[in-house]
Amino acid sequence: MKLSIICVVVGVVLLFAGFPPEAKSSCANPNSILNATYGWLNDDGLIASGNSKAPKVGDFVPLVQVGQITFDGNGNFSGSHDTNLGGVLIPHVDSGTYIVNSDCTTGTVSFDNGFTMSIGITSGGEEIKYVSSTAGGVNSGTLRLVAAAPCSAGTLSGNSYGYAAHGLVAAGNGNGFPRVGGFVPFADAGQISFLIDGSVSGTDNVNLGGVVSPGQPIAGTYSVNSDCSGTTTMTIAGVDSSWSFVILQGADQVIFVAIPSGVVWAGTLTKD
Repeated sequence: MKLSIICVVVGVVLLFAGFPPEAKSSCANPNSILNATYGWLNDDGLIASGNSKAPKVGDFVPLVQVGQITFDGNGNFSGSHDTNLGGVLIPHVDSGTYIVNSDCTTGTVSFDNGFTMSIGITSGGEEIKYVSSTAGGVNSGTLRLVAAAPCSAGTLSGNSYGYAAHGLVAAGNGNGFPRVGGFVPFADAGQISFLIDGSVSGTDNVNLGGVVSPGQPIAGTYSVNSDCSGTTTMTIAGVDSSWSFVILQGADQVIFVAIPSGVVWAGTLTKD
């Protein structure tokens, strides 16, 4: 009996000894993991002000960004984005290179203009988390798959979305309110509908510098480009609050950045 037990134990040990240690995840061609177009959102960033005359928060100018990046599966990318820097919207055309590491989940995105992202790939490539690895900038964000092109107004028509966001208004546009540096902070939440006739409607509830204004009406129009970007021309309570936006996969979410000068504001709409 003892001999039989010993033989079984030895057999089990030899069986498992015959297998190599479990290998870490690896990819034959890591860069091929990224081979699609992603919508890019940074809704809360800062950049060292230097000699900028823009309104500041301490020694920084606030910025938010929305755009698109297309990865080609071979280490190159192209795209475009809008940066709202201190309340001024600046359009960019993007190109550069990227590297996905052999762990299949981390890497680097290097823009030709010198901006660099350190990235983490999640959800099987459906999302990319990033942090700026460029000196002087403090920002992070998320890239999510864009809706299948071509898009049109019909991609949004009939859909309603909810949102909650926060931003900054240049203090000159908010006299009498408490300030953070050269800005008055605000937060808002609401609902917006994209109608079949090309119009938008909805309601916004805003807290500006600690003063709440509920039930502010949203009214205007929208247009959608074939690459799933677009714009709204709209007002909230009669004040220009137009957006530049990107429609994400399935039109379940839309990311936006404010167009009017003096407002630093970006966020995400989520389908009702």
